Amino acid sequence: MRRTTAISLICGGLLAGVALGRFGVSVEPWLVLAAFVVALALCRTRFLILVLVVVALLAGIWRTQTYVLSQASITNLIGQKVVAEGVVMDDAGYDPRGFMDFKLGELKLNGRAVPGQIQVHMYQTNMHRGYRIHAEGKLRSGFGNMPAELSYPKLTVTSTQQDWLEQFRQRFFVGMKTALPEPVASFGLGLLVGVRSLIPKDMQAQLALVGLSHLVAVSGYNLTIIVAAAHKLLERFGRGIAVAASLWLIGGFLLVTGASASIVRASLVSVLALLAAFYGRKFDPLTLILITAGATAAYLPAFLSDLGWLLSFLAFFGIMVVSPAVEARLGHPKNIFVKLFIESSTAQVMTIPLVLYMFGQLSIVAPLTNLLVLPMVPLAMLLSFVGGLAGMLVPAFSGWLAWPADLLLKLMLAIVDQFARLPWAGTTFRINVVAMLAMYTCIIGVTLALKRVNTQAGRTEAGSMVEALASGVVGAKNDRPRRAGPELGYK
Repeated sequence: MRRTTAISLICGGLLAGVALGRFGVSVEPWLVLAAFVVALALCRTRFLILVLVVVALLAGIWRTQTYVLSQASITNLIGQKVVAEGVVMDDAGYDPRGFMDFKLGELKLNGRAVPGQIQVHMYQTNMHRGYRIHAEGKLRSGFGNMPAELSYPKLTVTSTQQDWLEQFRQRFFVGMKTALPEPVASFGLGLLVGVRSLIPKDMQAQLALVGLSHLVAVSGYNLTIIVAAAHKLLERFGRGIAVAASLWLIGGFLLVTGASASIVRASLVSVLALLAAFYGRKFDPLTLILITAGATAAYLPAFLSDLGWLLSFLAFFGIMVVSPAVEARLGHPKNIFVKLFIESSTAQVMTIPLVLYMFGQLSIVAPLTNLLVLPMVPLAMLLSFVGGLAGMLVPAFSGWLAWPADLLLKLMLAIVDQFARLPWAGTTFRINVVAMLAMYTCIIGVTLALKRVNTQAGRTEAGSMVEALASGVVGAKNDRPRRAGPELGYK
């Protein structure tokens, strides 16, 4: 059995175990240890892989059990009035009615320190990441990967002191707003660091309608563009320096944006791809997906109920697995816009069934808008960054220095506006879980059929543009540096 196949099976077993644990399946810790001892005893036998898959399955179930037990100190208080103290862990988001949501970590409930985080839902107020608060209210069941929610609490900000990183971040935000007019400044910040809450609600609705919401979400798209640019700039100093700097940049991006489900996934993918390219290894896309999914789910089993995590992996599967099969069947088109259209379309196809099941919304124009707007994003991010720095350092001249960013961002928003005005831009209808599973069965069936036809015809499936961007290199001989291409970082 190939090594990549064995790794895929083991990681798939771990992911399945976490999923079973989320459905309430339990296992005794001694059983996990016994299975591991059996695996050691069967070393170098043909049954080893099977036993390791079982070990991974049991370990996944056990990990979910321990996670659920760790959250019991929060979930046991659901329905009761509590006194919560903690630190705001992310940028506040706003719903269509103007109410705000944020995550509260470093948590104390009724004076007792507890692990994990809770969601706070309340009226709009001046709230920033890093603020320490005191809140009193009734704890309710959470949603997504949050175990509980504190709704409309009586809240007091006890400290507005922020660390140096958050202070720099807030200064950069002010600099961006100094250099660029609204809503262009908020759109630029969304592209750079995924701060969606500052974007006007009507613009958010337009971006969703035309299938471009992922541009202003904390996603793999932002991260992979930044990593690829840094790798390209530093590769002249040596591959080791370029990889080391890229890894530090990934860590910094996690700190700046917060460890959301989609950005953790993107960070792990980028790290694995960078290391694989550095050591001259070619990775199988499906193996990379399963390693990342298994590792992130085992780290935090709540990710399995996080919609952003699910959509991120579905889009990733479409770009890394489905897209190369389609391109090979079409004879490997050389035009970069054709490749971009195929990759954006396959990502959309993989996410459509889940979106229809959850929201009942479908963007008809998404493939075309992605084709038109995505090529502009790397330059728009660079120019927006320059504009933000100009607003921080030389505010008197920031308008002139940010003029190119203003022009490009306005062009992108004009394209979004024109497509959003089309009466047929989107449609609304909801499907049930059976229809969703049937759609995914058909998509996987067609993909397998395409791969079989390609194999019989002797067509090789080249790596996707996203694979190149995630690793920061483009396919040339002898592991020479490669040019980067885009990733759809769905959230």
